[in-house]
Amino acid sequence: MPNLHIISSDGRIYDLPILKNEITIGRSKDNDIVLADHAVSRNHARIIKTKEGFLLSDLGSFNGTEVNEKPIQSALLKHDDQIKIGHAKLTFLTKKKLDPSLSQSLILTPETDDEKEAQKIVKSSPEDDGQKDSHDLLISVEPRKTPQDSDLSAPAEKEKRPSEIKEDLSSLERSNKVLFVLYEISRHLNAIQDFKELLKKIMDLIFMVIDADYGYLILTGDEEDNELIPVVIKCKDDQIEDKRELKASRTIINKVIHDKVALLTSNAMTDSRLDHGKSLILQKIRSAMCVPLWKKDQIIGVIQLDSVRFDNQFTQDDLQLLKAISSQMAMIIEQASLNEQIREEERLRSRLERFHSPQVIEMIIKGNQEAKDNVMEPKDLTATILFTDIIGFTGLSEQMPPREINMILNQYFSRMTDIIFKYDGTLDKYIGDGLMAVFGAPMEKDGDAERALLAAQEMRRALDEMRNQMGEDRQINIRIGINTGRVVAGNIGSHKRMDYTVIGDPVNIASRLESIAQPNQILIGEETYNHVQGKFNIKKFGPRKVKGKSAEIMVYEVLD
Repeated sequence: MPNLHIISSDGRIYDLPILKNEITIGRSKDNDIVLADHAVSRNHARIIKTKEGFLLSDLGSFNGTEVNEKPIQSALLKHDDQIKIGHAKLTFLTKKKLDPSLSQSLILTPETDDEKEAQKIVKSSPEDDGQKDSHDLLISVEPRKTPQDSDLSAPAEKEKRPSEIKEDLSSLERSNKVLFVLYEISRHLNAIQDFKELLKKIMDLIFMVIDADYGYLILTGDEEDNELIPVVIKCKDDQIEDKRELKASRTIINKVIHDKVALLTSNAMTDSRLDHGKSLILQKIRSAMCVPLWKKDQIIGVIQLDSVRFDNQFTQDDLQLLKAISSQMAMIIEQASLNEQIREEERLRSRLERFHSPQVIEMIIKGNQEAKDNVMEPKDLTATILFTDIIGFTGLSEQMPPREINMILNQYFSRMTDIIFKYDGTLDKYIGDGLMAVFGAPMEKDGDAERALLAAQEMRRALDEMRNQMGEDRQINIRIGINTGRVVAGNIGSHKRMDYTVIGDPVNIASRLESIAQPNQILIGEETYNHVQGKFNIKKFGPRKVKGKSAEIMVYEVLD
């Protein structure tokens, strides 16, 4: 009875007797022989029993069918004809096969860094199978079905050799370790709050499933200075007390970062790819693995494992496991970075909300890092300064209990501050019963002077509402002075106390304008008038002599 000796693309080997007059071959599951290979068409070929013998025909497949390395449309099969369909190899046999111990074939699929190297066929005897390194032989182990008369796609079950059973158990053990590591990483992600402690724990887990002598987790710094930052350093059984003596191989790390690949070497000191790096020789590194940590398309660090023992070489299985763990670690590092960014934004927001409106805070928070870092640093800018003060508050304080005075002030300042923030102003400070606000600091915007006047007008209306709620004996009035000009804005003070403020001659003039204003009057300087001319009902108040200025200044009044 003729049969087909099949070596599938995933390395499985089985014999299939031809029990029907017609069998079909293809990727689709309704074929008699199913080849799970994308190079195989859904309905690729068929074998039909004829008077002359068994005829193989190609069914118009995309990649074609070969017999003895020649493309065919149809061909009568002879004993030992070699058929190639996709990546699978089939041998047509009409006689009994030779002893498999003499010519058993196995698929060799060495995985390169880009995982695109073509498959090769090598010869191996059963005695050698148990001694082959998993680096060399990567055989897919899958449950095999018992062939049925109605279903020739299932390979016949074969009794496994001890070496195959050992390999299955080893593979199962490794799979369990992988699942264990990934589970533990997920569990500790929520249990351990300290970021560096979490990374150390993950490195401990790596050492549980990969037999390494030294391990390093290294993050990259700025691209300009090419800085490498060691975050975790571990050695087997912690036999070295001072881990500062351990240094990861920069030769390997540079290779991984520059070429953007995962690297596995069985003898680092003689590996031509590493150009006999000095650090490799000094540390006597025999076998090494290094995988990148990715953040989108950018490498943010690497994990490197070293072995200095002759009898302990890393395998492709180890490399694949390390790559899986590195993906988890990269996500953890990115999440920790985002968490730190959120905490930093919260701290910055907490500092800023004492002085700035929510809109200004959002502009600062959403700005670039340089804007965040320098937002409080002194800088020259054009700003509009507003001063307001309660008239006759000292006399009022003498007539009222301190608690009631405190309540009125809190109510007044609360209303006025809300109005300042409404118009994107910055609260500079409270001064007794008055306050100072700035429009245009820390960030200049179009219309700063206009918003300052709108705020002043609303302050005056809000005060009218407050007076209506007070008794006749508790009436208060305010005066407002506004001026625009070049100032220095930023944190100013001593190393023990710094306050955000603005200083300069325009600030002094705004204060003087407030001091000469009448009850509930808004006075502005000439520069402010030039910015808002034609947008408000303004009249000339006239030239006035103010303290600190040798010449008179022109003053304007803002009407309703």
